[in-house]
Amino acid sequence: MRNRTSGLLKIKRDSLAAGKMYGRTVFTVFCSVLLCFLFISPAASAEDLLNISADNLEHDPDKNAYTASGSVRITYGETTLSADKILFYESTSDAVATGNVVYEDEEVIIKAEVVELNLETKLGTIYSCDIFYKKLNYHINGIDRLDKLGETTYHLDRAEATTCNAEPPEWHFRAEDIDIHLNENIKAKKAVFYIKKVPVLWSPYFYAPLLKDRQTGFLTPSAGYSSTKGFTFKQGFFWAIQDNMDAAFYGDYYSDKGFGEGLDFRYMADSETNGELWVYHLRDSEEGRNFSELKSYHNQKLPYGMNGYLKMHLVNEFDYYSVLKSTSSGRVGLSAWGESDPAGLKQEERLQKYLESNLQVSKPFPWGRTYLLGRYRQSIEGSSRGIPQTLPELGLIVNTGSVGAVSFDMAVTGTNFWRKNEQRGQRLDVYPNFYLSLGRTVNFTQKVGLRETLYVLDGPARTTSREIFDLRSILTTRFLKKYPSLIHTIEPTVEYIYIPHVDRSNIPMFDSTDSMPRTSGIVYSLTNRLSGSFWGKSEARLRLSQSYSLRDIEKPYSPVLIESNLVNRNLNFSVNAFYDVYVKNITDTIASVRLTGQQGFIGIGKNFRRSTNLDQYSVEAGVKRLFEIFNSPLPVSLYTKLWYDVEDHTVQELNVTSTYTKQCWGLTVSFTQKPDEYQVMFGVEFKGFGSLKIG
Repeated sequence: MRNRTSGLLKIKRDSLAAGKMYGRTVFTVFCSVLLCFLFISPAASAEDLLNISADNLEHDPDKNAYTASGSVRITYGETTLSADKILFYESTSDAVATGNVVYEDEEVIIKAEVVELNLETKLGTIYSCDIFYKKLNYHINGIDRLDKLGETTYHLDRAEATTCNAEPPEWHFRAEDIDIHLNENIKAKKAVFYIKKVPVLWSPYFYAPLLKDRQTGFLTPSAGYSSTKGFTFKQGFFWAIQDNMDAAFYGDYYSDKGFGEGLDFRYMADSETNGELWVYHLRDSEEGRNFSELKSYHNQKLPYGMNGYLKMHLVNEFDYYSVLKSTSSGRVGLSAWGESDPAGLKQEERLQKYLESNLQVSKPFPWGRTYLLGRYRQSIEGSSRGIPQTLPELGLIVNTGSVGAVSFDMAVTGTNFWRKNEQRGQRLDVYPNFYLSLGRTVNFTQKVGLRETLYVLDGPARTTSREIFDLRSILTTRFLKKYPSLIHTIEPTVEYIYIPHVDRSNIPMFDSTDSMPRTSGIVYSLTNRLSGSFWGKSEARLRLSQSYSLRDIEKPYSPVLIESNLVNRNLNFSVNAFYDVYVKNITDTIASVRLTGQQGFIGIGKNFRRSTNLDQYSVEAGVKRLFEIFNSPLPVSLYTKLWYDVEDHTVQELNVTSTYTKQCWGLTVSFTQKPDEYQVMFGVEFKGFGSLKIG
């Protein structure tokens, strides 16, 4: 005999064990387990209702079976399951959902003809199945049979995978005998890559990490040609050692140079103890030399509230970057720093004069801090023997403290300077500063600095000292005017600086602390600021400053410093320039302007220094959807950047990159030219499945 009901059943999750309506409750428990079976646990809270609707709900006591038929729909939070018919056998805990089975939650949609499972083991099989992962736009189609073999283990007889929405897809993978371990990996046999319906690549075996960002495995290789290194091939292997530790190993082949080996090791114990180590070595068969590079940083939390910091950047040959260029660019760890390079190691080496390594241990206090510092600088333009190395320096910094109108700060440092075959020595520098500040509308600040510096020198051995003071008197005010759409402020400042003469004949020159030239002069400046809704929301600043020397009778006026910038949504303009009032010409300029619109941007930069004959321009531009066919824009973007030396009439570097982007794939072509090297690169990206680069 059968019991039949129809309509809508609503049950709270907390009431499933209350013993009400036993038959319906058993069926409700089955529905909950069925939702959990389909890969993703339902995203719902304990207060969400489990809604079950069907045209008919039957119970067969003879078979101890429950059947829901006719537009069956189960809703639980953001999760839904629909089917033509659902059958559940209570005695065996077996269940079958048939006919247009559709499961959907916030992350995935699964469509199937038949779902079979057992509530006790939570194992089962899905037939004629398609899966769509929303977040990454993964389409996994053509699954004849999917078996759930464990909590996170699945087997597929065959499947096709793509991120393309078109039918047929622009590209897809097809494979057989597929084993999936969620959050671990995917393994398959007879893998074929198709473009449209044409097979272009075949592999007897396929392996890839699945879902996790960090998985052990081979990195995407790259191959290409360089005019200075010959044909190149680079292969990396990534090792996810632990959640807070990983390493990447690299093997590089250059036909004109030889083999290079690299290691990048990253670790993080906590936010205050972390670091990274990069080492690289290449035996240059062309020049018969070994080249080695070391980049590293380490932050360390120490006992008693102390902190330690280590940064190292060393090469074994000063011309390392002239011969090999950058060997760390694009590697997994160093490229992951992005804009937040913690140690400043991502700067282009070709733009640097020195490589700097330092070790520091510091102890903060409410009133200041103490530190122990060791610093080593290596020249990449020649020998480093003449560079004074700070090995080590002990310092005490007292923060500014105020009592009424009077304030005080101080710095005390003891430094040991070392350099090979040249003068070395120790220096003790004590530098307290006193301030008196009066007035608000018009502010006057008087600063008095007292400085005692003691030197104990070697080669030849001698002891000397320097006693000096410096005075600064500053007078400033501010005028403000509000308009309907902007605020205008004017800030004039006048400062008098006095540093007396001292005999420097016995004073060595280790760094800027040793240089306090005799000064008596006035510095005056005028700053204008505009902020408001003009030209959109904009901020503008113009500052003019100059000094007048009371000592230099022939040329008392310094060059006028012009500083200006204007920033809004579409414009970014900046200029710093020096104007010599005697030669009536600009002597130094660093300027840039960048215009940004919906379709792209253009930027121009200028770097000029008359004293060193430096005169460079940079032009950078990018545009997207540049071309149209039949009034339809092509998904093509173009980017270019040019560095041009006006003095030498040479292009220092030219880069042109064009990218064609579709919904699920992209093609990039890039050309880079330098005076002594050029490179061409082709890249194909299959969105969601990585990229392939040649060049």
